[in-house]
Amino acid sequence: MSQRSYGQLKQQSLRIKRREGKRNWMYTWQLCNVTVSPDYIPCVDNEKALGQLHSTGHFEHRERHCPDVGPTYLVPLPERYKRPITWPQSRDKIWYHNVPHIKLAKVKGHQNRVKVTGEFLTFPGGGTQFIHGALHYIDFVQQQCIILVGKNTRVILDVGCGITSFGSYIFGRDVLIMSFAPKDEHEAQVQFSLERGIPAISVVMGSQRLSFPCRVFDLIHYARCRVPWHAEGGKLLLELNCVLRPGGYFVWPIAPVYQKLLKDVEIWKAMSTSMVSMCWELVTIKNDKLNSTRAAIYHKPTINNCYDQRKKNNPPMCKSDDDANTT
Repeated sequence: MSQRSYGQLKQQSLRIKRREGKRNWMYTWQLCNVTVSPDYIPCVDNEKALGQLHSTGHFEHRERHCPDVGPTYLVPLPERYKRPITWPQSRDKIWYHNVPHIKLAKVKGHQNRVKVTGEFLTFPGGGTQFIHGALHYIDFVQQQCIILVGKNTRVILDVGCGITSFGSYIFGRDVLIMSFAPKDEHEAQVQFSLERGIPAISVVMGSQRLSFPCRVFDLIHYARCRVPWHAEGGKLLLELNCVLRPGGYFVWPIAPVYQKLLKDVEIWKAMSTSMVSMCWELVTIKNDKLNSTRAAIYHKPTINNCYDQRKKNNPPMCKSDDDANTT
């Protein structure tokens, strides 16, 4: 850029700033109703919309129902709120009063996930399927197949996990991870993730598409967060199939993989049928002896040959006018 052109742009910028400086951009934001909890989310806690739902069988009451006119007020901070602890210390502890959910600490304390320690909430590193620590569990997953975290596996989706024990430890291995969980009886669990410094959003696997582009994740991890993958012919699995890249992996460490109760056997059978129909290959089922669990790892095909060779076109291929990136 020439000196003359730069000078003209500079003068133009100054004129715009002077002109905008004469306008009144001041706006006084009001606090919303003081009875609203710090977890209040306008599009999720829309009581008017929730009261008009005809069904909650697909978790419609956990989905987004944004008001016609967006609210213009501020959700008050929790009492005794402090500036968040910075990363990497925030991985292991956060201020208790920033996310005051003692109920979850009581419910999940036996899983070594979160504990109340004085003025902090501390995270020992355990999880639903890895009470003896996420680091060992991550190593266990990597050893089972060609999942090279930080190399061929860099973009990961952690489904239904608000505390993000898995995500917080794998985050340090040169990966990008997104976690999501619904706002449920434990309130907005993703507040733990965000306070710890891990990307997360409040979402539920229900009747709406996920808010992610198609084929973006190298690996999807799910650990017992009550998503009925086996129901309705594996309809929710199709949503994972959409956001998982060709050649990507699905890691499923959950009771139906290793339990022999009738309910678990039926879920495993239904899941296996859905996986075959989607052409996902069962790579391995391995024991994690330390955590007394087993994990099934599936691989999505890289080409369409398997789809074309199916005896039944079920589930059907998407129509040409169906934009997979639509949310």
